[in-house]
Amino acid sequence: MGEIAEIKGTSVEKNLLSSIKISDLPPPCGKKSISKEEVARRIASYLRDNGVVFKKIVIKGSERVLVTSPCLVIDGDHIRELVEEFFKKNYPQYEVVSVPNLKVKFPYTSYEEHLSLKYLGRNSARFVYEITVNGKPVKKFWLPVRVERKVKVVVAVRPIPRGSVITADKVSLKEVVESKARGGTDNLSSVVGATAKRDFLPGDVITERGIVPNFAVKKNQPVRVVYRSGAIRVELLGIALQNGIVGNIIKVKNPSTGKVLLCRVTGSGLVEFVSR
Repeated sequence: MGEIAEIKGTSVEKNLLSSIKISDLPPPCGKKSISKEEVARRIASYLRDNGVVFKKIVIKGSERVLVTSPCLVIDGDHIRELVEEFFKKNYPQYEVVSVPNLKVKFPYTSYEEHLSLKYLGRNSARFVYEITVNGKPVKKFWLPVRVERKVKVVVAVRPIPRGSVITADKVSLKEVVESKARGGTDNLSSVVGATAKRDFLPGDVITERGIVPNFAVKKNQPVRVVYRSGAIRVELLGIALQNGIVGNIIKVKNPSTGKVLLCRVTGSGLVEFVSR
């Protein structure tokens, strides 16, 4: 009774009354309402059974007492926070897709928790999550977790209407999960200056199929071919056999010899010979 009532009297009376069992505790995380009348009956029964003579029992306070059993609740949201924090700290190149939706109740108010990684693959991971109380194991769970690697791709940061030229202020490099990055590119220079073949909203990945590149060199058009060897620099005229953006290696024909050269696109109408 000492857990549900304030008892007044001598130390002997307090000790005696505090030890009286009024009711069993509710199950973990449960609640139980005990009436003042029930408390009085329990006290009277205890005193009679122990040969204590009394005339009257007076109990003051509210008509009912609500007793709550100690409770520890662990749910899926808490587990997800732990797993996400683990990856953020140790494997930032991954993003958590899903974790088990646990909801477990324990009759404790304080505990220690331990999360340890046992396996990590391309799209999955397995953890052991353990609860201990005062250093003693209470419960252990195996947690299968779905993850995805993150890659950098060009995404829209402003609306890009179909048919418009993509300017540098409308796109940026951003990390997204691989499943959303399909068809994208991490080459900003290949996107800036290109023409959008469809509408792109902020956050959309700019796919190579969704744009018409702004080719620095166009197929069947003349180009200047630069050849370098040490301090020697030679420039000649060639015909591009392929479209190319800056950085691409394309085939260029030397019209005077008929030979096909491999060249790197370095600017508008400009390529540089590269050795095989």
